[in-house]
Amino acid sequence: MIGEQLKEKIRNKEYAIGGKLPPERTICQELGVSRTVVREAIIMLEIEGIVSVRKGSGIHILSDQPKRVEQAPEELDSILSRVSADLKSTGPFELLEARQNYECMIAELAAINATQKDIEELRRIQKNALVEDRSRDSKWDKEFHIALARSSSNPVLAMLEEILWHDRTANPLWQNLHTHIDVNDLNSWHQEHQLILDAIEARDPKRAYNAMWNHIESTKNTLYKASSALE
Repeated sequence: MIGEQLKEKIRNKEYAIGGKLPPERTICQELGVSRTVVREAIIMLEIEGIVSVRKGSGIHILSDQPKRVEQAPEELDSILSRVSADLKSTGPFELLEARQNYECMIAELAAINATQKDIEELRRIQKNALVEDRSRDSKWDKEFHIALARSSSNPVLAMLEEILWHDRTANPLWQNLHTHIDVNDLNSWHQEHQLILDAIEARDPKRAYNAMWNHIESTKNTLYKASSALE
């Protein structure tokens, strides 16, 4: 994500502590992203205490490490525990319904905001999946979707994606269905991922949105077929 890229440049002393970040427009051009994305990244860095935005003076670099964040209160820990427990009992089709809506948005944003580094990471995952045994235990599917979410440059969507994939892995309903999925259907998911990646590389948000929608529809059909094996 853009915020992480800026922090890396500060840690590597490309941007010196005590100095200033380049103007927003320059960062946009260097990283190939929109001004909105850069502003959100700078806000995040300011919250972390890495930079200070001073009107008329620029973006001053204060540190190369985020300030210490206080431990989450017990109430928040309790809420997160309940959310995790609820997700583990959520049906696979309910999860797919939610994913179909927000992952299409992720694909759309990725077509706009993905950096060249993001695209190269997605290509790497796709290439590795070709030589990997695309079995039920392989991780290429999860890796692709999480990398895609990160390339949207929206940290909320990226975090949501990681949470849902983590809990999907622990969901007994999903695990049971997954053992009945035909390997040929798993192979088709790889081809569908490529269509999504092609749309992102073409910088075509609508095409990326549709490719993701079709991919989730295909996944639904695969699970319906797998569920019939249980009858």
